[in-house]
Amino acid sequence: MTQPFSTKIGIIGGGQLGKMLIESAKPWNVEFNILEASKDCPCFEYASTFIEGSLMDAEKIKELAAISDVITYEIEHVGVETLKFLESNGTVVIPSGAILEVIQDKGLQKQFYLDNNLATSPFVIIDSSEASTIGLDRFPGNRVVVKSCTGGYDGKGVSIMSKSDIAEGNVPAVFNGQVVLENYVPNVTELSVIVARNAAGDIRSFPIVEMVFDPEINLVDYLFAPSAVADNIKDEANTLSIKAIEALKGVGIFAVELFLTQEGEILINEIAPRPHNSGHHTIEANYTSQYEQLMRIMLNMPLGETDLITPAVMTNIIGSENVTGAYTLDGLQDFMATKGAYLHWYNKSVTKPGRKMGHFTVLDSDLDAAVKKSHDLKKKLKTQPR
Repeated sequence: MTQPFSTKIGIIGGGQLGKMLIESAKPWNVEFNILEASKDCPCFEYASTFIEGSLMDAEKIKELAAISDVITYEIEHVGVETLKFLESNGTVVIPSGAILEVIQDKGLQKQFYLDNNLATSPFVIIDSSEASTIGLDRFPGNRVVVKSCTGGYDGKGVSIMSKSDIAEGNVPAVFNGQVVLENYVPNVTELSVIVARNAAGDIRSFPIVEMVFDPEINLVDYLFAPSAVADNIKDEANTLSIKAIEALKGVGIFAVELFLTQEGEILINEIAPRPHNSGHHTIEANYTSQYEQLMRIMLNMPLGETDLITPAVMTNIIGSENVTGAYTLDGLQDFMATKGAYLHWYNKSVTKPGRKMGHFTVLDSDLDAAVKKSHDLKKKLKTQPR
């Protein structure tokens, strides 16, 4: 018997994004093959075939491609040259290796925005050893943002530094090699638009969300949808995000992270070529989730409706301070008794401070009530030593 969804999907990376992608396709009985460095990962139990190896290993990536009809990735740090080679030999990679090559390097990414008239904060690309000599007067204010061109992820490889420290050569060792120095924009509202585009060029965006970051670990604390910004700001952010993905000629799902300045200017911060933390709420809150939308693209199915069904708040569950190793989770009884609360646990075997262990989404017709409920639940859900 021929199955209606016979396409075999290969995912490079076995983390929580891959897990939620697979969960979105469970009703369709799609087969997934996984490449990850260790079986101790969220995707292991879901894999039809699990390949253990580095995400940069060309032979392992080719092995995955040999048993898959479509290749995707749930993290940017993968072997892009191998993806481009596979594409040249007929393998379908979504999003393409050429797009990933731009996104992997924050310098190339910033230059792409400039070349395509996409609003972004002023920047310069230099070697970190030259940071003290470039003339920091080009940036207003007393601080600048320093970003490693490659290797950064989940807030790592990004730092806000004083001009005086940079001028004195006090750039941390982590910034070794090419870096982006860019204008520090204070007191911004951080927004995100998830954009989906298929091979036919059809494009749909999800309603804009507003993110609140934890300043200590530079990760999203919580987000809410719909955003509280004015309708004209939403329209402008949506238009800019779609323009960026069309300029990339992107096929796949993309998160366009944006800054809204105090002056009302909208600037692109970064683009992620994969499902994103800022789209987790779509699993419960939208007619089509970001994960199902990516599945539709990979299976050559029509794009789904992206409208928000009800207001939502998504909160990350981060490993508690001073708790490392085996753990238990406090607060589950109260959580599971809460109406409209949905828990996603990533099944990571150990916790550590600052690690994303899961998330939860709260739905409520009253957004303020959803925010309050989320804050109350966050105080109760804590990882504790086992």
